[in-house]
Amino acid sequence: MHTLKRLTSRSWPLLVMALVTIFITYGIVLVSRSRQLQQKITEEVRLLDELSRLSNAIHQLGLTHRMDVGTQQYQWPGELARVKARVDSMEQRFSGAPGMKELPGTLDRFLAQSDSLHRNAMAAQGSWSEKRPAEVVLQFMLQRAQKAVDRTTRSVHEQGLGTHTATLSDKWDEAQVLLIAACMLAVVFAWLVHVSNKLLIESRLRSEQLDIAKQNLERSNRELRETMLSKEEKEVMLKEIHHRVKNNLQIVKSLIRFQMDQVKDPKTTELFNECVNRVSAMALVHEQTYLSKDLANIDVSTYLAHLTRDLCYAYTIDIKLDLDIRINVPTLSVDTLIPLGLLINEIISNSLKYAFKGRKSGTILVHLDSDGEGIHLRIGDDGVGLPDRSKWDRPNSLGMDLIHTLAGQLDTTVELASGPGTVYELTSIRQARRKRA
Repeated sequence: MHTLKRLTSRSWPLLVMALVTIFITYGIVLVSRSRQLQQKITEEVRLLDELSRLSNAIHQLGLTHRMDVGTQQYQWPGELARVKARVDSMEQRFSGAPGMKELPGTLDRFLAQSDSLHRNAMAAQGSWSEKRPAEVVLQFMLQRAQKAVDRTTRSVHEQGLGTHTATLSDKWDEAQVLLIAACMLAVVFAWLVHVSNKLLIESRLRSEQLDIAKQNLERSNRELRETMLSKEEKEVMLKEIHHRVKNNLQIVKSLIRFQMDQVKDPKTTELFNECVNRVSAMALVHEQTYLSKDLANIDVSTYLAHLTRDLCYAYTIDIKLDLDIRINVPTLSVDTLIPLGLLINEIISNSLKYAFKGRKSGTILVHLDSDGEGIHLRIGDDGVGLPDRSKWDRPNSLGMDLIHTLAGQLDTTVELASGPGTVYELTSIRQARRKRA
């Protein structure tokens, strides 16, 4: 309920602002279009006035013709020039008005024919009866010119003023609807202001409560901080713990080696040596932990390089040994690296002890990859291989049993890869299930 109120209090102002913006934008557009329509109507009214004056000028041109023919005063050229000038002016001012596209050309044609007839009439000699046909034709041309003006006038009335007046009437209806909607919006806005005031009072009370809670929380944090160690102090303490664990494991190794000196049986000595290697693998993890800047993530490459070096030093074998180490996992935690290191220790130890008997060279491979869901480990050698590959998953020795136990701690399964040598593959359980599916 409180969440709904918060969402309502946040969304209402935005909705109101959006509606106000829409109304204002629409009103501005409506006013702009209405103003444009009014300007067009004003221009068309002026055009009608000019057309009326043009019609009167054409009528006056006919009277001037008669006066020139009867009295030989030659006022026709000046009157004709004024009519043409009026037509040119109208063409420039009202070029986009209805009917104005055809009117100038039509009038120019009729006026040119009328001028030619007038000149012929002024030049001809004879009685009025002889000039009568030319006079009739000239008056007919002038009447056609006036009819062209009248057609343009009707086009302006029908296509211009009529259409624009109807559109302006529609805009006025839209303006009325907009005004009514604006009044309703004002009412809603007033109601929202009232609701917002109530919410503001409630939020002020809750802010005061939050301030009190914040003060109490700060006081509790301050008291808790006084009773807790800082992060730096904890890191120093953890590094010191790992350092002491590593030193204790070194003491255990020394004790085991001291005990080895008391033993003469080679098999027992080998068992002690394997125990020393396992303790060394664990000690190496703690050593890399307190040397690392990030206690939660330990550099895997450095750890495996040290572990492989120590194992090769512990098992002195007289062959040319190549190390194929490819690590694509940058860091791991202590909980993962300890069982992983012990597992790698067991497999490499078995390879160094049994894989290269009777050979002059060999390869130890360690490939560690990550696919984003789990870790994939491929480790082993290219040596003589297991005597019986069908029984590898039924442990009959402490080392093999330890490999399966450590794999279980890592939530992985161990598979024996096909091919020469002995190569183990460890895949995450999720990947294994996906393969079976």
